[in-house]
Amino acid sequence: MACFRKTNLFLASFGILLWTGEASGFCASVFETQQDHALLGHVMQTVNVTDEFECHRKCIQNNTCKSFNVHPPRSNPIKKTCEMNNQTRQMKPKHYKKKIGSSYHGPVEVSCVNIMETNNQQTKRRCQPGYSGKQCTAVKKGSSPDFPAVSCKDIWKYTNAQKNGDYWIDPKGTGRPFKAYCDMTTDGGGWLLVLNVITGSSHYNQLSVVTSYRGISDYHSNKMVISTSAMKELYGDLNFQQIRFHCRKHSVGRTFHVVTAANSSGNAVVQYFSGLTDDFPDSCGSYVTMKDDDSELSKRCSEWNRDPSGKWSYSVPNWNKAVERLYNHAAWILYKHHWLLGIRNPFECDDFRGAPSSGDFWKVFVR
Repeated sequence: MACFRKTNLFLASFGILLWTGEASGFCASVFETQQDHALLGHVMQTVNVTDEFECHRKCIQNNTCKSFNVHPPRSNPIKKTCEMNNQTRQMKPKHYKKKIGSSYHGPVEVSCVNIMETNNQQTKRRCQPGYSGKQCTAVKKGSSPDFPAVSCKDIWKYTNAQKNGDYWIDPKGTGRPFKAYCDMTTDGGGWLLVLNVITGSSHYNQLSVVTSYRGISDYHSNKMVISTSAMKELYGDLNFQQIRFHCRKHSVGRTFHVVTAANSSGNAVVQYFSGLTDDFPDSCGSYVTMKDDDSELSKRCSEWNRDPSGKWSYSVPNWNKAVERLYNHAAWILYKHHWLLGIRNPFECDDFRGAPSSGDFWKVFVR
């Protein structure tokens, strides 16, 4: 079987086969990434960002942005420089230059169909990898175990998914994907659920502690919490930059909902809850509140911990910090407002020993 006799262009850096000519059948756009390159001279706006994901989001939100460059941190060790361009490298190929440490990101059209020619001159059409069906419709990343994504953030970045729910991910690229829950709507989307406890109507089962991050696929049980060692394993494969804490207790009538800030204080919180350091991180300045947060905890950060020391986590003897960091007093004000799950049976969200009711929840996401 011989390939259809048309000139083709192979982009080795991206693994994308582009057919040229009238039989090409371009029908999709793929967002490419090219390391150590940048498009120069077409910058329409420059902003500081935490990562490429944030720069991509800002570009999508700007109607005139066609591609973007991301440069490594300069004076600020946390922030990268995001340059939004009003042209692409295909439009201005002479201005596309090698730039070590930077990366270029932009759309490129690809063919959904390989056209093959048999010995009897009959043509056959075969879908490119990632496409299926008679029309070679794109198979969205994360939609099946045959086409998993690295993370929820990866799915959002390449498909702009807008629906919360199950997606297939394979963070380590082992070929053993698993289902996980992705929140694609809160604060821009791309959130991976790593802790999920929802109380029932009559009694509360013992928590299910996940000791390897693959166990987060058990979120349907509504009693899944992740150990510090599993968080450390996940961080090693995903290098996530933010953690989001979200709980709601109906009897109290308040919601605690915060996201770690994109600064050194927020990064210290991520490092601590991922088991990379044992130093308790400062609470004030380390998080931003979501719109539905009305908790006392978020308003009184200087009172956190038992001294109060204004710190995250639980500074008492004989505490199993190797396991319980995310769910045993992750944030708390002594005898008043706690984030606490299943330690000697209390379920506390911005309260102290209040009785839980059906539908109360505690969730933690990473991105």
